[in-house]
Amino acid sequence: MRKVIKGIAASKGIVIAKAYKLEELNLEVNDIISGAIEEEIALVSKVFSDTINQLDDIYKTALVKLGEEEASVFEAHKAIVLDPELKTQVEEKIKTGISAPKALEVVTDTFVAMFESMDDEYFKARAADIKDVRKRLIAKSLGLSLPSLAEIKEEVIVIAEDLTPSETSQLDANFTLGFITNIGGRTSHAAIMARSMEIPAVVGTGEIMSASDGDVIILNAITGEIIINPSEEDIKKANVE
Repeated sequence: MRKVIKGIAASKGIVIAKAYKLEELNLEVNDIISGAIEEEIALVSKVFSDTINQLDDIYKTALVKLGEEEASVFEAHKAIVLDPELKTQVEEKIKTGISAPKALEVVTDTFVAMFESMDDEYFKARAADIKDVRKRLIAKSLGLSLPSLAEIKEEVIVIAEDLTPSETSQLDANFTLGFITNIGGRTSHAAIMARSMEIPAVVGTGEIMSASDGDVIILNAITGEIIINPSEEDIKKANVE
C-alpha cells in the first residue's frame, strides 16, 4: 500500500530503490553471573582489547574512505574504550554478582544518560558515540557479530531505526543509493558522513520501520519526503526531478 512520510533532509538527492531493512541485533543479556567472577572479568578484558583492535581497523578504513575529519569519530570511540573509569566501573559491577554483558549494559547506559542530560550539543553527540561503543562491547561479550552493511551488493535504500557512525562508514555508495532513519538530525554523525559520501539521506522520520524489506521506496532528500510503494505516476515524477 502506498504511504507518504516526512523526515529531515540530511544529504541531498532523489533516488528510487527497494528497501534494505536493518533489523536491530538482539542484545538481551542475563543478569545473573554464570561462571566465576574472575572469568567474567577476564571476558571483559578480552572484549575491551578486541574492541580497540576492531576500532583501529575501522578508523584505517574510514580514513581512506571518508578523510581524517570524519574518521576521527572512531578515534573518539577508541578513547571511550580506553577510559580506565569505564572498565573499572564494569569490573566493580561484576563483583556484585552480575554477568559481564549486564555490567557493560548498566555502566554504559549510565554514561549515555549522563551525556544526554547535558544541555550542550557537543555532549549530546558524545552520547551517540557511547551508544555505538555500547552496542559493540555488549555484542562482543555475547559472542555476536554486528551486521555488516559492507556486504550489500545490490542497489538498495537502507532503512533503520538509526545508523551508528561505524554502520554508516560501511556503506558503499555504489550499492547503497540512500538511507532513511527513524531518529537523528542534520548534525548527527550519520548525516555528516552521508554528505561526505554524497549518499542521499533523510533522518528523523519516526515511522520508516513500518516499511517492509523489499518495498520500493522513493527517497527525496531535497524535500524530506519518502514514498513507500509509489504509484507509476510517483515514479515518473521522481525520474523527471
